[in-house]
Amino acid sequence: MSPRTYRRLAAAALAMLAAIVVTGAAVRLTGSGLGCSDWPNCEPGEFLAVSTPNQAIEQVNRLFTGLVSLSVAAAVLGSLRRRPYRRDLVWLSLGLVAGVLGQIVLGGVTVLVDLHPLAVAGHFVLSMVLVTNAVVLLWRAGRPAGPRRVVVGRAELWCSRAAVLLAGCLMLTGPAVTGSGPHAGDGAAPRFGWAIVDVVRVHSVNMWIFLAVLVVLQVRLARTPGTSTAGDGRILRRGQVLLAVVVAQGAVGYLQYAIGIPAWIVLLHIVGATSVVAAVVWFHLGLSEATSEAEPGPGSPTDATAIASVTADAPR
Repeated sequence: MSPRTYRRLAAAALAMLAAIVVTGAAVRLTGSGLGCSDWPNCEPGEFLAVSTPNQAIEQVNRLFTGLVSLSVAAAVLGSLRRRPYRRDLVWLSLGLVAGVLGQIVLGGVTVLVDLHPLAVAGHFVLSMVLVTNAVVLLWRAGRPAGPRRVVVGRAELWCSRAAVLLAGCLMLTGPAVTGSGPHAGDGAAPRFGWAIVDVVRVHSVNMWIFLAVLVVLQVRLARTPGTSTAGDGRILRRGQVLLAVVVAQGAVGYLQYAIGIPAWIVLLHIVGATSVVAAVVWFHLGLSEATSEAEPGPGSPTDATAIASVTADAPR
């Protein structure tokens, strides 16, 4: 398998993992979290059941998990057949397998504990970990192997690390809001019992600090000599995209709270959260580049041509 073909498999796995975050959110927002009362059967002794809309929605989400599993399995098999062979890609693809298995188990636990908000939050956090893993896999699949060097200053690097950490905190404070809000996945599901105003304020402060760090980082990058031309200016452009995604996500967050947290805009906020995680990880990875454009391998002309093609297309 050529590096270009494998990168397409990695992109497909990322797309499927992001999509199932949205379908899982749709289950909760339509009150279908307990549409199926059993696991792995929908009902005791009945694997498939679609007699009610809630059962159908929950069943579709469960079946979609099978498609995600197939895309992840393709990423694993592809990493083994890719030439030149890359051990880092194999381990990253296996990480996706571990995460999907964890999601399957956690999904069963979530049903068994009647959608306890802690289990629901854990489901979402693990989804974000999987998305992060898939982004790293896609990035590395398009870059040559070997040592890398940081192409920005120490201050900018630490700002980026802080941004990644703050984005991770958002993925914890966000589910705290969800676990205290109206969309529990089922009318009888338990809640955290925290005042929604308080947890929203914590989440909002988290977002403002995250945004401030990104603004400072972008200003420093723009003013640092050489950064604007590093990687043909792609670092700055990726930073601008990240900033735009975060601002849009913050606007959606404030809007959903102002208009009473309707389900449709909450779903949009979930899409935004997934996009923020992918964008901040992608940006951080782009702050370093390979010290050599040549990827070690068998050295055949076919391999060399494929590697050169992927390297030319990949973000730097």
